[in-house]
Amino acid sequence: MFNIAIIEDDPMLREELTDFFKKSKQIYCALVVDTIEKFQHFYRPFMQIDIVLLDINLPGLSGLEGIGVVRNLLPDAEIIMHTVVNDHDTIFKCICAGATGYLLKNGDLPELESTLLSIKENDGCALTPSVARRIISYFQPKSRQKNDLLLSEQELKVIRFLVDGLSYQEVSDALNISINGVRYHIKNIYKKLHVKSKSALLRRYWEGGLDL
Repeated sequence: MFNIAIIEDDPMLREELTDFFKKSKQIYCALVVDTIEKFQHFYRPFMQIDIVLLDINLPGLSGLEGIGVVRNLLPDAEIIMHTVVNDHDTIFKCICAGATGYLLKNGDLPELESTLLSIKENDGCALTPSVARRIISYFQPKSRQKNDLLLSEQELKVIRFLVDGLSYQEVSDALNISINGVRYHIKNIYKKLHVKSKSALLRRYWEGGLDL
């Protein structure tokens, strides 16, 4: 049995995580808060926290800014970022700041539990596979996908907006082009990247196969 703390501002996810770990026989949830500031206020040494599961997009101090705060209180704990943010810059900033793992929120809870157990039992590292691929691609640029190099700047902007969840109409407004213009760019993007749908395009991005 080991202890974790959860710093997560999404109330539904926070409750889901808390309820799940309440049933765990191997992981005890010692502290659950929604901000770094509350973590500072409520943390006590007797909690003996082994792992901190830390969101990035938090009110007040961000998760990235809070890594140092958590590390000062818990110098030997594993700090695992648990987030939807999946870009090179943020990943490397978190690792350089002292995070020991980076997991995306697209996994299920039993998988998360298994990963956390593996970290403590085997002194391992927690990286979502797509994050690991992004890190590898950063250090091995020649092995990266070449298809994204064929995309125009306008096409890259379209993809960024789609990744951010914008509708075709919102992309049209943002780029000051017609809906048909958006569809034209998307058609070319699909052709260049050899994908057939928006979901396939987004999956390519989330799996680390497309750099924006």
